[in-house]
Amino acid sequence: MTNQFVPRMLALGCVGAAAFALPAQAQTQPGDAEPARKLGGVTVTDTVIEDSYKPEGVSNPLVTQPLRDTPRTVTVLDKSFLQDNQAVSFADALRNVPGITLGVGEGGAGSGDFINLRGFDASNDIAIDGFADRLQYSRSDVFNLEQIEVFKGANTALSGAGGAAGQINLVTKRAVADTFVNADAGVGNRDWLRATADANVLLDADKGIAARINLMAHEQGIAGRDFVGQKRFGIAPSLAFGLDQNTSVTASLQYQEDDNLIDYGVPVLASGAAANFPLSNYYGWRNIDFEDQELLIATVTIDHQISDVVSLTGGVRWGEVRREAVWSTPRPTSQASLQAAVNAIAAGNTAGATYVIGGPQGFGRISRNEVAAARAAVVVDHPVREGGIGNALVIGAEVSRESLTRETITTTGLSGAARNLFAPDPDFAGPITQSRTFGLFDNSADRIAIYGTDTLKIGEALHINLGGRYERFEVELGGTNYAALTEREFTEDLFSWQAGLVWKPAENASLYVSYSDARQPQTLAATATGTVTTANAALPALKNENYEIGAKVDLMDGGLALTAALFRNSRVNQPITVDGDIALTGRQRVQGVEMSATGNITDAWQIFAAYTFLDSEILRAATASAFTEGEELAGMPRHSGTLWTTYDTGIGLRLGGGFNYVGEFATRNSSLTVPAWQAGDYVLFNAMAEYSFTDTVALQVNANNLADERYLQRIRATDGYVIAVPGEGRTVVATLRVGF
Repeated sequence: MTNQFVPRMLALGCVGAAAFALPAQAQTQPGDAEPARKLGGVTVTDTVIEDSYKPEGVSNPLVTQPLRDTPRTVTVLDKSFLQDNQAVSFADALRNVPGITLGVGEGGAGSGDFINLRGFDASNDIAIDGFADRLQYSRSDVFNLEQIEVFKGANTALSGAGGAAGQINLVTKRAVADTFVNADAGVGNRDWLRATADANVLLDADKGIAARINLMAHEQGIAGRDFVGQKRFGIAPSLAFGLDQNTSVTASLQYQEDDNLIDYGVPVLASGAAANFPLSNYYGWRNIDFEDQELLIATVTIDHQISDVVSLTGGVRWGEVRREAVWSTPRPTSQASLQAAVNAIAAGNTAGATYVIGGPQGFGRISRNEVAAARAAVVVDHPVREGGIGNALVIGAEVSRESLTRETITTTGLSGAARNLFAPDPDFAGPITQSRTFGLFDNSADRIAIYGTDTLKIGEALHINLGGRYERFEVELGGTNYAALTEREFTEDLFSWQAGLVWKPAENASLYVSYSDARQPQTLAATATGTVTTANAALPALKNENYEIGAKVDLMDGGLALTAALFRNSRVNQPITVDGDIALTGRQRVQGVEMSATGNITDAWQIFAAYTFLDSEILRAATASAFTEGEELAGMPRHSGTLWTTYDTGIGLRLGGGFNYVGEFATRNSSLTVPAWQAGDYVLFNAMAEYSFTDTVALQVNANNLADERYLQRIRATDGYVIAVPGEGRTVVATLRVGF
């Protein structure tokens, strides 16, 4: 990207807004009722914000009932909540979901989003509009999202192969039967600049034709980190036909380009002992490391209402991610080398606090992920009539093909270099050479699935939910990385199911029990990261089981949702080594409680609050394995919670604030020489103030991490090394919002 990045996208945003503004004005005719005022995507009255943090449902067609009557825990972050929080990135948004922690890539040098949900890896359990999104990349921005839906607990009957921890579904913005323009421009510390535009035009009300475009340009440094920076821009148009009619078709496109300096954090002693150096230090090579990423996704969906009770839904999706990156981690060649540097700092010899860096240094990848998918489903929804029986049935099928090709970049001349632990030089001064290894990976995966779910309603008080999915999963491993394998093709037939019972003592309340399982093929990551343990590739799929009992109630005339659940999510066949052979006899368990309150306490007072307690244990392991019986699982805080609340004063001023809390957690599971240590807990205080100058212009100021808490996140710990990315420091952003 060039230095014209921000001006170019600001100009594009202005052009897009102006183009949509002209027909927008033409929609209102003399004598028409005044349209609802829109500001930043939030409908505004004189004193009350009508949007709530409490969505009524989710976009997955298999979830046919309101969230209150759905027998599982689902956390939903809608666009008004994300906007109030100034959560512009995927990671910013997920910090508000208790029970989620983020990690660094495989080997300490991977790429993309690495997510731990309820104790298990959910990196391959992300979807966009219900289509599995196993492309491995950094989902860096939420500019084109209506909401984020986090389904918790094993359930591949709902989400498809994987799903040991649940699923994260990203719901994109699409053209709607309305006309509006919203534009934002923000500026903050650490060179934080952002501009977005969201414009929708109802072109033909009779035919239900509408167009929408979302634009984004973003550039920032990271508070509390030296030199690290991010740049990106995106555009997402969509066109819809037949809105609010029996048949509707929507075509959408999303393109995004990222230009970042990769940050793998700071070195930490394997014992967890604190070292006295600035956490702002950058330990990569600024003149060598980089990340360039391009994302392109195209989608067409169709919905057809056959009758009052029968409808069809379907769609096709094609997506591609191209990524080229080079990175250098802060890993030492040995703990002794790092300890010597720590000792020098303690003795006041900061100039002599050098340690020898290990790999990877100047290591890179050029990768291309691609996915093509199609799905279709029939929905039959018979409402309960006169105290009788109702039924909501969904039957569908989907097919997909995923692929990964990858090359490797190797840099020579960096290995064995010395770095000053206290004040590292960001640029490498010596000569280097780079070479590429072609054809390392050429993997593909094909899947075909049929699925169904049924909710039988016996009167208004009792719901019985059953669902199942059969999936045939085929993987072919290609490229020089797998040249030594005698078998490169793996096929597995997967079946998973779910069951739930809901009793409604009142219309606004539900009590439920549920069971669901998940099947995760050993080769699931073959077309995402390419990381397949060849010794495990032919083994049967991993299996997780989730048991849950809970209660949900809507208060304040339905505006406030309260939930509470007890759950147990277990892996029942973890691979372990017994007498030199791999056996699927390991067991791991995560159990706990989750509570939440979301929505409106009053018309002017909104709240989003959630708390999760996780108790984990390795129930069965082996002496030679990387786990020890009785240990808790790594990277999973026992306590985590979030609180965010806003209040509309009625005089044009809204105030908000809250916190995110993450408790202590074990850094690793190991039966080796160095025991695991507990990463410290931390709390981040956040605040917001918004003032509406007119019905169409407002200024919002956000301050995140008000106390400038210094903490470590994304920790990767082994006996040989520990690296961790420090959390972002205090960030203050002012955003001017215009909407009409």
